[in-house]
Formats: sequence, C-alpha cells, structure tokens
Amino acid sequence: MCFKDTFVFEFSEDESELYLVRTKAPCWRLVLNRGEFDNIKLATSLRKAAEFLTKKVR
Repeated sequence: MCFKDTFVFEFSEDESELYLVRTKAPCWRLVLNRGEFDNIKLATSLRKAAEFLTKKVR
C-alpha cells in the first residue's frame, strides 16, 4: 500500500468501520465511531491523547 498523504480516512472491507490511518512511520490505525464524531471534537481529543503520551507514558 502506497500513500502520498500522511493521514487518510479508510473504510473496512465490509464498510462497518471507519478508520483514521497514519500512513507514515510511526504508522497507526484508529477506529472511529462512524457518524458519531465531529472533526473539532476529534482534533481536541487527539491533542489530549498526544499530551498524555508525551507526559505520562514512559
């Protein structure tokens, strides 16, 4: 799989799940509650998760 974009949205094969995918290292895939999120709230929660990872996890 080759992507130009660092972040992409992707559906599962059966289209039951929506993913936010980071395609460059470190790669990850986040399962989103389809139809239950808005971009602003998602961005805010991802910033809080980043803060948690940098300050609390060692």
